[in-house]
Amino acid sequence: MYKYILILLGIGIFFPAKSQSLQGTVRDKQTKESLPGANVYWSNTTTGAITDTDGKFSLEAVKTLPHTLIVSYVGYRNDTLLVKSTEKPLTISLSSTVEMNAVEVTEDRGAFTMSSVDKLNTEHINRGILRKAACCNLSESFETTASVDVVLNDAITGTRKIQMLGLDGVYVQNLFEGIPFTRGLANVQGFDQIPGPWISAIQLTKGVGTVQNGYESMTGQININFLPSDGDETIYLDAFANSQNRLEANAVWTKPLNERWSTALFFGGNIENKRIDNNKDGFMDMPLREGIKLMNRWKYAGDFLRSQFIVRYNTEERTAGQIGFDYDDDFGKGSNYGFGLNFDQVEVMGKVGILSKEREDRSLGLTAIYSYTDVDSYFGNTIYKGVERSARFNSLFASKFSKYSDHSYTAGVHFLYDNYEETYADSAFSREEIVPGAFVEYTYERPRFTFVAGLRSDFHNLYGTQISPRMHGKYNLKPLTTLRATLGRGFRSPNAFADQLGVLASSRHVRVLQTPEAESSWNTGISLLHKFQLFGKDAAFNVDYYYTTFENQLVVDRDTDVNQLLFYNLNGNSDAHSFQADIQAEVVRGLGVKLSYKYQIVEVDYISGKLEKPLVPNNRALFNVGYTSPQGKWYIDATANYYGSSRLPDTSQNPEAFQIASDSEDFFIFNSQITRVLGKFEVYVGAENIGDFIQKDAIIDAENPFGSNFDSSMIYGPVNGRTFYAGVRLTITNPK
Repeated sequence: MYKYILILLGIGIFFPAKSQSLQGTVRDKQTKESLPGANVYWSNTTTGAITDTDGKFSLEAVKTLPHTLIVSYVGYRNDTLLVKSTEKPLTISLSSTVEMNAVEVTEDRGAFTMSSVDKLNTEHINRGILRKAACCNLSESFETTASVDVVLNDAITGTRKIQMLGLDGVYVQNLFEGIPFTRGLANVQGFDQIPGPWISAIQLTKGVGTVQNGYESMTGQININFLPSDGDETIYLDAFANSQNRLEANAVWTKPLNERWSTALFFGGNIENKRIDNNKDGFMDMPLREGIKLMNRWKYAGDFLRSQFIVRYNTEERTAGQIGFDYDDDFGKGSNYGFGLNFDQVEVMGKVGILSKEREDRSLGLTAIYSYTDVDSYFGNTIYKGVERSARFNSLFASKFSKYSDHSYTAGVHFLYDNYEETYADSAFSREEIVPGAFVEYTYERPRFTFVAGLRSDFHNLYGTQISPRMHGKYNLKPLTTLRATLGRGFRSPNAFADQLGVLASSRHVRVLQTPEAESSWNTGISLLHKFQLFGKDAAFNVDYYYTTFENQLVVDRDTDVNQLLFYNLNGNSDAHSFQADIQAEVVRGLGVKLSYKYQIVEVDYISGKLEKPLVPNNRALFNVGYTSPQGKWYIDATANYYGSSRLPDTSQNPEAFQIASDSEDFFIFNSQITRVLGKFEVYVGAENIGDFIQKDAIIDAENPFGSNFDSSMIYGPVNGRTFYAGVRLTITNPK
């Protein structure tokens, strides 16, 4: 069916005839920097445009001149000017709505995270918003967005996973500034391995991404920008401690070496060495941990050649289980139950960009990455080990059809090599994946309308040729109203154990009934963004709906047999519906609010019949309020998260004492933080899970972990209660 939809949409594309237009650029009055995403429109009309990434716009002229032109941008005063002619380009300078000290520029920590300029439905989380919450890693950086849910895998390991559009994070493509990373066996740790203070910005894109970055984006993309090495020489220091004896420290040093070369060093360390059992089930609420993260990046910025080279290393050891567990005394003896994880990863990546000397619109980009991941873990007396060696190369050539054309294209080739060696209990698994591929993408862009159509063809040595068509459209119904739509296919290679590590923390017998096949799905989405004035202040409303349907999926079945964990390929349907609405506003100067509601339902055909996917709440809501004092000295932030009930796996086959309800309870989680800026220092204090909600009976038969009823994977809420924390940040800048 989808191929016919693609054909019909392709036939229906129209290319408006060019008319006389007004050209111009919108800049910051003080810094002279361009302002992407500014709204430019003729007064008393529906004709408008959005500035591009360089702050430039092209606006269809009105029939009669002179006419009033209005320019607006979040955080800036509106500008109104009378246009008498369209012959010469305009340069429009906007003034910030907040008067700042001439030598002190503070980061934006406002509520606004959505832009009209993006081709795809993207939510932006900048460094200021990231600092609204505590340090310390990327998985803890989504507290102020409802687009991504971060949940515990189980009640023992402390590993986390994300969910987007109601589906697990393995269907989301993670990007290191455009390079795919944190995939395969790295899903064991997920975003826990990325320190939050290293990050400058995050872009969350819902739905399939473009074809340029690969085929694994099935429900979304999370692109992470790390602190850049160029600019002024800067030292960032961040230290954090909480009431559960968790200690973390991060340091970043950026150094421009000359006009073209720059480098940056990143360090992160964490330790958690206190055994805590707040819910009195005999198990540690969070694991004991020790870890070190290191990264070094180099950047070269020439006139026509740009390049980067990055090396990243991560190692961590975790121990969890019963309070009295000691590896030397208990492992293999059936006394105290324990969990252990040793995780090591090395990544080396490079980027090269070659700009055309004759044509500014032409460029050639090359990216490459090699990673080595080693996982060594045990659950009770069962051992899981895995080693992955991966290499990826991607090239792309971008150009307009002609120098001033509205039509452009990007084409390239791609190669992926993956080698897996895994053992679980007494079974060994290995596979080698070789995937060459090619792609082409076409873009038509006008001030009000953008259309992107791409096609990938990848030959997988195990799964055969995979064709991935994708389309994206954006139309500005009015200058401040943007409609987006997307449709596309993606696929990935499943990793039964690494993708679902937390479900191994039980006494269930693991059975892989079939050789896993490639997981593939179609994703369709539509969104509407409207910006407006509320009480004389800027506000934005966004609503979106996404539907994902799988052609094949590796099904994880905990319902058919309470004593077994079954893996098998989908035989039937697996569908996910996700609806979300957000409103963001600055209600008074310095006070921003954000309110989100999400409804999602995911259904899968199991052996026992169609059921809702367990542990996915149907209803989810978020309310965030943040206050910034006039001089930027105080930041006060509070967030309330609501999690509705979700279906729990069937335990009716257990003895009555070890049966749980069919649905979880709903609950709220409240977090708050206060930050005080003292010159180069920031001191912050906060609390998480202020209401002290703890999931009841998170572990089934916790008193008998080596018995047949033990299961710690039925987790839907926190297990470690209220937590207080404090930290300090220091930024030292040495201007050029």
